[in-house]
Parts: sequence; structure tokens; C-alpha cells
Amino acid sequence: MNEAPTPHEQPRRERIARASEAALGIAVIPAIAMLVTAMVTFVWGCVKVWSFVELLLDDGADSSVAIVRLLEVIDLFLLGTVLLIFAAGMIELFITPLRLPDWLVITELGDLKGKLIDVIQLVAAIKFLEKLVLGKDALDVLYYGIAISLVIGALAAVRWSRSRSDH
Repeated sequence: MNEAPTPHEQPRRERIARASEAALGIAVIPAIAMLVTAMVTFVWGCVKVWSFVELLLDDGADSSVAIVRLLEVIDLFLLGTVLLIFAAGMIELFITPLRLPDWLVITELGDLKGKLIDVIQLVAAIKFLEKLVLGKDALDVLYYGIAISLVIGALAAVRWSRSRSDH
């Protein structure tokens, strides 16, 4: 049975509650770290774009290496975007609401996990395409494709089960 707190316990509980709320502000540290990492990743992607353009000018668009370089660029920009989404999500969850598009609003940790699952699936598919283009051994590519399919399928099942339990 919950009894009402005594007058002496009330200020102590309020201090503990305020201290706990203030401690959540520590989430700003990983949010800033992810923002910085996102910026570095975007710059790295831009450097790869330049490398891709140079390759196109030297070898032409038919080069399988050019296709892989393009996929690497897409991969880096996706990674930077994920880091940006996670930084915004941490800020939204623990610090303050942000003015974001509806698709990016994070109201609970599950939203952030769902966005991560979506991007992991996309990055895995891109990695498979890279392997498909550069793969020398057909059996190796097949095994890699099966492994990627299992990972993507497992993540899709997790996402589906989460959506079913939310309704």
C-alpha cells in the first residue's frame, strides 16, 4: 500500500527527480559525437565522389570498379544519414523536441531502432551488390547472398513483430 510521503520525504523526492532529469542531459554527448561523425562521413563521401568522377573520366562508366565506387559513395551517405537521424533521435528523446519532418520524428526508442533496422537492410543490400559486381567465385557470391538474405529477413521479421505488438 502506498502511503502519502511525509512532509520531510517530499523535498528529497523532488531533488532526486530533478537530479535524474538533469542526468538525462548527458545524452547530448553522444548526440554531438554522432553529429560530428555524420559530418565527417559526409565529407568522406564527397571525397569518394571525387574519386568516382576521376575514375569515370579515366576508365569510363563501363568499369565494374566504377560501379563499386558509386555503391561505396551511396553507402557512406547512407551511413552519414543514419548518424544524423540517430543524433536527432537522441536529442528528441532525451533533450528537447526538434522541428523535424513527420517521418523523422522520434517519440520512443523503438522508433530509433526501426530506423536503424531499415538502414541496416539497405546497407546490407548495397554490400551484396558490391560483392556481386566484384565477386570472382560464383559459389562465394551465392553464400554471401544467402547470408545477407538471412540477415535482412531476420531484421524484417523483428520489424514486423514489433509493428504487430504495437497494434
